[in-house]
Amino acid sequence: MVKALRAVRAGGPEVLELSDVEVGDPGAGEIRMRHGAIGVNYIDTYHREGIYPGSDFPRILGVEGAGEITAVGDGVSGHKVGDRVCYPLAPGSYCAERLIKADVVVPVPDGVSDDEAAAAITKGITVHHLFNRVRPVNKGDWVLFHAAAGGVGLFACQWAKHIGAQLIGTVSTDAKAKLASSLGAAHVIKYTEEDFVARVKELTGGTGVAAIYDGIGGDNPKKSAACLATYGTLCTFGAASGPSTLTIEDLPQSVLYSKGSIASLLGRLDEMRESAAAFFDLVAKGAIKIEVNHSYALKDGAQAHIDLQSRKTTGSIILKP
Repeated sequence: MVKALRAVRAGGPEVLELSDVEVGDPGAGEIRMRHGAIGVNYIDTYHREGIYPGSDFPRILGVEGAGEITAVGDGVSGHKVGDRVCYPLAPGSYCAERLIKADVVVPVPDGVSDDEAAAAITKGITVHHLFNRVRPVNKGDWVLFHAAAGGVGLFACQWAKHIGAQLIGTVSTDAKAKLASSLGAAHVIKYTEEDFVARVKELTGGTGVAAIYDGIGGDNPKKSAACLATYGTLCTFGAASGPSTLTIEDLPQSVLYSKGSIASLLGRLDEMRESAAAFFDLVAKGAIKIEVNHSYALKDGAQAHIDLQSRKTTGSIILKP
């Protein structure tokens, strides 16, 4: 038996309970792994609340983790006991050990800790997907990235700087503004104190930005659309403030809209591995720095959710089994 943090029903952080669960031996095409660290992502709160169709309870939350392979099933090649691996997009990570399909894990590079890999793999893949497939970012592009001091946002700041793009980030506090600026944001807007639409127009000389990346949802995409340059693209990839209220009528003429969820990579594992390799390559080159900003014991996962949803956190969050 191993410890696991389960949502016993749909609801707030109070529905999370620490339980003992049986793991068993890996089946064909599976591995068993012991977590060294578990990543926490905003999508975990959606799963806890039962927002997505087919959300069964009780359920073990979490979609990413890193650790060591302890057993391999029949037909597994390229992985062996003792290998350090990490994974994104595989539900059921809030536990000390688990079974997982071997084809969704990727090696943890030398020099990257379990804490760093677990904190970064899903977020790093997200930024690569957004900046290379959903709406490619090129040198000299002006882009607007909301929640620039969040886990995805801080990697976006660094990636944009590496590309040579001008990233404008929105944040809520002075501390978050300082953090985003220190990691590569060309300009930072405190949306709590100024109109980000007017400020974006001012910064771009009235032209607007080539792309907007919004993981906030709610009314934010609708308001953000006014920041787009002609032929610009509005990309949404999350809904921290609830489902987007944007309709096609809200978009200016001659702009594009794209939904950038990385859930699409679940059916394209080659692209997922390509994104992971590209991200870790930039880490190895020093272009991207992984910082674990908040660490909680697995049993304190409810507090991690409270802090995340109240926007008390910056950057990456992990749980330790």
